[in-house]
Amino acid sequence: MIFTLDSFNDLGRCSFGTLKEKFDTEKDIIYFKGKKVKITSIEDLFPYLWQATAIASRNNVEETSVSHFYNDKPWWHNDYDKTITDCDKEIEKLTKKIAKGGKDNTIERWRQTLKYTEDRKDSLKEIIVRLDEELEKQKLELIKENNK
Repeated sequence: MIFTLDSFNDLGRCSFGTLKEKFDTEKDIIYFKGKKVKITSIEDLFPYLWQATAIASRNNVEETSVSHFYNDKPWWHNDYDKTITDCDKEIEKLTKKIAKGGKDNTIERWRQTLKYTEDRKDSLKEIIVRLDEELEKQKLELIKENNK
């Protein structure tokens, strides 16, 4: 079975689907955490299209490829989810320091760092929301494209 990827966009980072025009279930093989994934619909590809493979190989003679994945989240969740959690921890730590008190110039520095960390966290959350929305639109387009 062949699935076309004309509606695919990597949303800002080279990923599994970036250089593929199609996915051929006879020639393209996916492994997830060491187990072969059976691809029977375009939806089965969704966990992999927007992330980089851990290991990939290609046999140009037989025109086959094998890709191994160990995560099923899109690249932006892999990049930003932990950073947001780290920002939450830093915000909590700085808020406690500020409440405890100290020298005026030290407290001002903590406030500036707190503001920067809060702004960074908010920006990353906005990026994730926007990319998740774009991802859902692309999924619908890919489904539509492959149900013709």
